[in-house]
Amino acid sequence: MPSSLDEWLEAWVLALDNETKAEENEQFQCYDPRNLQSAFAFHDVEGEENENYNRDEFTMMEVIKERFDVIAPFERMDVAICVMFIEFSGRVPEECVCAADKDTTATGIERHLEVDIKHGVRHHGRSYNTTLEQEALIEKLTRDDDWLYSRTMELFETNLKDLEEEYGVEIC
Repeated sequence: MPSSLDEWLEAWVLALDNETKAEENEQFQCYDPRNLQSAFAFHDVEGEENENYNRDEFTMMEVIKERFDVIAPFERMDVAICVMFIEFSGRVPEECVCAADKDTTATGIERHLEVDIKHGVRHHGRSYNTTLEQEALIEKLTRDDDWLYSRTMELFETNLKDLEEEYGVEIC
């Protein structure tokens, strides 16, 4: 077991293109952080067994569009729920339409953060400070996930705009 976050990150970075090292890292009895989200999204697209595999941006975007009816980032979940409802029902609920009397200055999850519910749990994501070296290692481990996230945001915003134009409303 690695004695520090640095050792753990370094071990997984070494495993990026080395499956033998990845197998050795199974001793950590922890998840595999190598591009976790993109590995899940494309797990059966990649590999030598798929003769049509070509990891260019266009191909991967087509795979995303084909696999997911609606794809959205978590921080836009409030709007994503409306988008999903509209996509699957063909109608726009009143709650999803931005109105003049609604406060729309806060967007996405920010509206939900106004309510301060702690449940006695300390949020470690805001209190743990990573070093520049750790951030560089994390960036290497999540390069494909970063690409997937930015494309997801683009797709979501395009789908949202298309729905707003189709139904003649602003969705929020």
